[in-house]
Amino acid sequence: MTSSPRGHVVHRLPAGPGSVRVGVIDPAAPPVLTVDPGDEVELSTWGHWGNQVTPDTVMDDFPRIKEGFPDALGPHSLTGPIHVRGAQPGDALVVDVLELVPAAHGFNLVVAHPRGRGVLKERFPAGAIRHFALDRESMTTTLGEHVRVPLKPFLGIMGVAPAEDGPRSTVEPGPFGGNMDLSALVVGSRLRLPVFRDGAGFYCGDGHAVQGDGEVNQTAIETGMDHVRLRFTIERGAGLRTPRVETDRHLVSTGFGQTLEDAAHDAVDDLVNWLVDDGLSADEAYSLCSIAADVRVTQMVNNVVGVHTVIEKLTRSQA
Repeated sequence: MTSSPRGHVVHRLPAGPGSVRVGVIDPAAPPVLTVDPGDEVELSTWGHWGNQVTPDTVMDDFPRIKEGFPDALGPHSLTGPIHVRGAQPGDALVVDVLELVPAAHGFNLVVAHPRGRGVLKERFPAGAIRHFALDRESMTTTLGEHVRVPLKPFLGIMGVAPAEDGPRSTVEPGPFGGNMDLSALVVGSRLRLPVFRDGAGFYCGDGHAVQGDGEVNQTAIETGMDHVRLRFTIERGAGLRTPRVETDRHLVSTGFGQTLEDAAHDAVDDLVNWLVDDGLSADEAYSLCSIAADVRVTQMVNNVVGVHTVIEKLTRSQA
């Protein structure tokens, strides 16, 4: 534990057997770190199945890999939970994403039938794995021999302890965040999560080197994160119903549901509420959403689908 140039306390939480849990989100899990509002945490995350997917992994290896995690309800390796002192139900936990450095290896997995949930699962029933060398200097990778892909790393999972008791899978997102797969959560973004439990119980993982909105074949370029730096603060009585993200230029609201229509309803409804809080009337906000906001599919492969609505920050006219 050290101090940052701004005077904040900086905690370190490397991924390891004592700080990572695979495939399960459980509000009863004891915290692995306790911090104060304003503190920063430098942590790392593992790739899927406890970092067991290596550049040599082939499809036939997955049954053996999964056998090593009999209690897992999903593939994701989560670092946490982190207890933030003073966070209470009804507050918002504010997470500023300050630094992200992906690991050197990533992979894209088409899950085989019958577990595959990709958009074209009937076309690719056999599944496949493709490995990528991630160049952290140029922040690029290569698909095949000719396609150069820029890296845009983010954490596919950032969330808090859900309101409901009992362990749950890491696969399905919800109002608590979790497996949102929201590509806007790059360095410089600010995530606000509704708090449902004392201390919030923050966790993260599911590193993505890059992902398109929709995550259509069920995975991104999945990777661990060698270095993550986050800052935690609290907004009292925020009363959020679903996570919100702010970037330097945009407001991003989220919605989750069994259908894209349900998720879009909640994402647009939350953006209307956000704009009302920013001074617009409800009918003005609704009109502005139709005029200027983009409704985008976050992901449609995690049983619970996600939609996010994006709008540029308001520019006030001069009277």
